[in-house]
Amino acid sequence: MIKKRFVAFCTTLCLLWCLVSCGLEEFLYIDYIPEVNVDIGTNDVTIRLPSSGTMGYNYFDNFIIFYRIYMSGINPVGKVETSQQRTDINPALNSDYSSIYPSTDQTSTTVNTSNLANSFFSRRYYLLTLEDEEINSVLGGGALGRELKITFSSIAGEQPVLSLDGTTPYILQRAFEGPGITFSPKPDHRYFLNHPDIYNSANATIEINADVANRAETSQPNLYTYVSMYIAATGRSYLTTIYSQPSFIGIFKLPEYL
Repeated sequence: MIKKRFVAFCTTLCLLWCLVSCGLEEFLYIDYIPEVNVDIGTNDVTIRLPSSGTMGYNYFDNFIIFYRIYMSGINPVGKVETSQQRTDINPALNSDYSSIYPSTDQTSTTVNTSNLANSFFSRRYYLLTLEDEEINSVLGGGALGRELKITFSSIAGEQPVLSLDGTTPYILQRAFEGPGITFSPKPDHRYFLNHPDIYNSANATIEINADVANRAETSQPNLYTYVSMYIAATGRSYLTTIYSQPSFIGIFKLPEYL
């Protein structure tokens, strides 16, 4: 009996040694931003960002925000929350939201984030940028534990902005270079302002406005545009890029361009 126990003990030690030596003892993980930390309004969203002590944030590099713009023929009032509202704006918006939802479901234990960026790029969601600022620096380590606010003004010509703790506002801009970017957006300024070049169906191509979804239903002309956004944390361990589970941060109407 003693001999059998000794053999079993040695076998267990060998298994543990194999796990350690193969590097499987380290589970690479960055915690998500909880839904309760995201306060979505009609024209803005406030996000309480995790602190440096949050699980997995020893790997943290920066937060990233994915966006996609949707053409629409309606101008609803109030916060966009329901499936019917999303469908009324643009059926593609509701379809994308429903497809992405399983990856944002914080009650799920089976979400795989290893290919997060590619999964968003495949739906033509791209990374938000800022005018004259490197967004990865703005949303880097200095953003941890702070309050991030993104505002889409209802005033025509007023630029949508991002700020931390109510300090310097940074002007939002659409993607133009980087992974998955092969298009040249119109208009050239790339602002998040409703403009004829953005809601022009002829520009909704992979070469021009790949970040804009056309609307198949044509009973109403395209006159408005909306943006849907998600945020995630990203980091790195050696050569491995790590992503947190993404969090939905709202759908907002773009202000009119002057």
